[in-house]
Amino acid sequence: MRTTVARILAVLFALTWLVLPGFGLIDLSVTWNPEWPVVLEASWGVFMTVLVGGSFLAFAVRPERAAPATATLLVALASMLVSAAAGLEWQLLGYAALLAFEAAALLTVIPVREALRPVWAAWRPLLVVAALASVPWLVHAARMFRANRADAGPMIGELTMGVDHHAIQGALALALPTLAVLAACWPRGRRYLGVSVGLCAGYLGLVSLAFPGTWAGLDLPWSALCITWGVTVAGLAVVAPRP
Repeated sequence: MRTTVARILAVLFALTWLVLPGFGLIDLSVTWNPEWPVVLEASWGVFMTVLVGGSFLAFAVRPERAAPATATLLVALASMLVSAAAGLEWQLLGYAALLAFEAAALLTVIPVREALRPVWAAWRPLLVVAALASVPWLVHAARMFRANRADAGPMIGELTMGVDHHAIQGALALALPTLAVLAACWPRGRRYLGVSVGLCAGYLGLVSLAFPGTWAGLDLPWSALCITWGVTVAGLAVVAPRP
């Protein structure tokens, strides 16, 4: 009975990020409309849809085997908190509080859950690829936080529930290399984390490549590298040997 309740809660919590108040799918729906700042929409969309909403859906499918989803939610939460402080975007704390409450409630309800006691076994090819991108992602995060502190979002009308989209793009730039390194070092979560990172980075790079010069976008070489990195991380995570 508790497992059924947990599955229902997980789906309901996922909807709060996919639809309202997270707007994940809604923002993704306009990422190919040039009337919008599509890269900011894409970063918000993949963060809320893949990292948060998708993790809650993973709980709904296998609540007793959701350690990788739990780790993803924790990284997403930490990224939000850092972004709120670095970008002075205190409104983001509302989303962070919602995520913390939902994750805690779900973990409390699940009768038997997979413990987060990682067995570390780094796979060098994936670790190298993940580490190589860490500095560029951190530089991009710093760029987003500067724009956030300068109130770039309000100037272009790019706010959701009062939160500047630059804050979430900065949080995404923190979460992706963190999850990639974790995937390289943690065999249990490698496939889930690697594929999640690949989806987010690949889609963000694709939108940026399709709309060169868009607000908060990457230039053409970095857009292509973002796609290549995302595909490589996901591919290595899938083919990596499982101890």
